[in-house]
Amino acid sequence: MRSPLLHRRTALAGLLALALTGCASVTPPSAIGPATERHSTAMPATAALGLATGTPSRHWWQALQDEQLNTLVQTAMQHNQDRQAAVAAVRQARALAGLAERSALPQGSLSAQAQAQRPSLAEVDPYNQGQPRPPEQRLGTIAQMVSWEIDLFGRVGTASAVAQRQADAAAATAHSAEALLQAEVVRHYVLLRLYQHDLARLQEESDVLQRRHTLLQARERAGLADQREALAAQAQREQALATIAQTQAALHATRAALAVLAGRAPATAEADSTWQALLAPQTTASVALPAVPDTSGVVQPTDLLARRPDVARADAQLRAALGETVLADRAHLPRLSLNLSAGLNAPFGALGQASAVRYAVGPALQWDWLDAGRNRARAAAAKAGDEVAWHQFENTVLQALADSESALRQWGAARTAWQHATQAESAAQRAAQHAQKRFDTGLEPPTEALQHQAQWLQARRSTMAQQADALQAYARVQLALAAWQPDDAGTERTAANPNAKP
Repeated sequence: MRSPLLHRRTALAGLLALALTGCASVTPPSAIGPATERHSTAMPATAALGLATGTPSRHWWQALQDEQLNTLVQTAMQHNQDRQAAVAAVRQARALAGLAERSALPQGSLSAQAQAQRPSLAEVDPYNQGQPRPPEQRLGTIAQMVSWEIDLFGRVGTASAVAQRQADAAAATAHSAEALLQAEVVRHYVLLRLYQHDLARLQEESDVLQRRHTLLQARERAGLADQREALAAQAQREQALATIAQTQAALHATRAALAVLAGRAPATAEADSTWQALLAPQTTASVALPAVPDTSGVVQPTDLLARRPDVARADAQLRAALGETVLADRAHLPRLSLNLSAGLNAPFGALGQASAVRYAVGPALQWDWLDAGRNRARAAAAKAGDEVAWHQFENTVLQALADSESALRQWGAARTAWQHATQAESAAQRAAQHAQKRFDTGLEPPTEALQHQAQWLQARRSTMAQQADALQAYARVQLALAAWQPDDAGTERTAANPNAKP
């Protein structure tokens, strides 16, 4: 079996050899293919959960079947500041890549100059031979210059390819920002609904505990109950009130976070009736979380590494590093350019005469033969940069595989926990109903029925918390599996027009 070090050296050598093969293919377009050959994307959790393979939906959050959430995601995709900054970075990188590509084209300049000049006596007669000093001249100069560097050794093409790889890295960063934005909107929306539900249930629980505390105080005064029971009931209610205060603060923070994700100031958003309606529960009677999708909503992509933006970014950075090595290796080679200059140079008023015409044409060769070891140091630094980029790429691939496996297992565990919490809530509900029947028939005091009712409300909150965890695990697994489809056309369209809808 070949060692990992041999694998790495062989792959780097092959990639660098491709980079050194002429101007047309200075850097390979992607290293994702070789990465899939070195690393298997098969994950044990996929088989354990019984997931299918294929192409997931780009709009994975629509499986939650919540129109308010869909509107929030669309609003965030249009107005989020981080996404707009990432899209602007793509425009910047594409413009720089275009600038580097145009470096291979001829460049020209036009200059015009008018000046009065008279040489000094030291210039005219440096040896004091009595040479006369010429009078002052007034000259006009018009010059047109064209220069074109011949890309003998692929240096210009390599620099253009490096800029293109950097633009690819910027595009991958923009894709990552879009995916994270979608997941963050889903996460905060789920928390919003959870906190709204908890506040309603906590208020009911507080009322039930207050009634129970009042009854226990009356029984204590009548000598039918111990003081400890009344104090314990008081402690339970105080704890419920404390939880209400914490939940209200968390709800406010979540609303503010959603406003920022949508590119709005929290205070301004709170004063907007449309925004308030968007965050309000769909029904006033009960706050419901989105339904937890079944396992059919999670599909392992067959091209996982190619879809992940972090892998694409690391791949582009590796391509750019290889190009920098090529540039460093070719820095000592000569440069050849074709130059042409033509113009007029004559005293004022004589620029139109034929004698004013001047021109120069011919090739120019420049070779910096003495660099005192600077080129060698640059090449050594570039090769070390290749090593850095390679290890970062490999680590990104490994992290992507581990992240996907971990997210799948968390998704399965969260679904199982939610199912058990649902069963626990059902048992608590039956216990509360049974206690109420016993109270109605006079078999036990009302305090017991109230205690079981409070426990049922607590079980309902626990179920909702587990459901929220399952929904967030669903968002994490979709993010880890890169279920969103990178829309290069959409990103480029938005880069060209920031106000365009994604």
